[in-house]
Amino acid sequence: MKPLLLVTKQGVYGSLQDQGRFGYRAFGIPLSGPMDKVSFQAAQLILENPHDQTSFEMFVGGFEFEALADGVYVLTGGHCTCLVNNTPIEMWKTFHLMNGDQLVIKHVNQGAIVYLTPLGGFTSQVKLGSRSNLSLGQLGTNITKGSILYGQDSAPFHYNRGLYAPYRPTFDRAISVRVLKGPHFHLFKEESQRHFLQNAFQFIGGNRMGYYVKGTVLQLQEMQDILSEATQFGTIQVPPSGHPIILMADAQTVGGYPIIATVHEDDLHKVAQMRMFNTIRFALEVRGCQ
Repeated sequence: MKPLLLVTKQGVYGSLQDQGRFGYRAFGIPLSGPMDKVSFQAAQLILENPHDQTSFEMFVGGFEFEALADGVYVLTGGHCTCLVNNTPIEMWKTFHLMNGDQLVIKHVNQGAIVYLTPLGGFTSQVKLGSRSNLSLGQLGTNITKGSILYGQDSAPFHYNRGLYAPYRPTFDRAISVRVLKGPHFHLFKEESQRHFLQNAFQFIGGNRMGYYVKGTVLQLQEMQDILSEATQFGTIQVPPSGHPIILMADAQTVGGYPIIATVHEDDLHKVAQMRMFNTIRFALEVRGCQ
């Protein structure tokens, strides 16, 4: 492994993530992997990395790094001000760091998550088939101030690559996502079903396990015990408070709260990039028989 970057300042939260840890959900181990797969995969394409390479995922920025070797990188995800030696650089476009250069990731002002990816990807110890960090499960490598991010030797680019601006994702304060009915949708009062599908909910916080949204209180027709159900990234549970929780990449694999719906896989990146007080609407998608 080749030392690439020294973390000189720790931001809100950052973790190494590859495509995820497949094949262990039956043992209670979540998939993990990138919260925003669109931005993650775009980085790999821009750098011509294999799709399963590892990026450093940062929530709302705040990280600073010192380059320990020359290298080529790209920053994708939510919009933020990024500086190399106090000079702004463009996101979604490759840039070069020389040994000793200082990279600063300022506060994210659109979206919430930023990915830093080197040519060839970061590398760390593989645990259960993945480099993705799952701190609660003590899997992967925790990154804090003083940590070193490692990579591998790669043939340098002799030109810059990037994603043309009109094709870059946008990060809106109000989003709408497609959902599929959950196994307990019918257990909610009809009024709550309508509120869920017609009213906006406000994002009030969360982490890689789950996002909390608040709006009209959702109520069951009657209180009853239900069997625990398998959950996944995008499952929308409703606890006794009546305010939904959207399970995210590091969420538990089984849950006992009623499941009202599941977010469509292709819209999960929009959910992941929500920030405080953004709003979300749920649009029911009906899958017909072919």
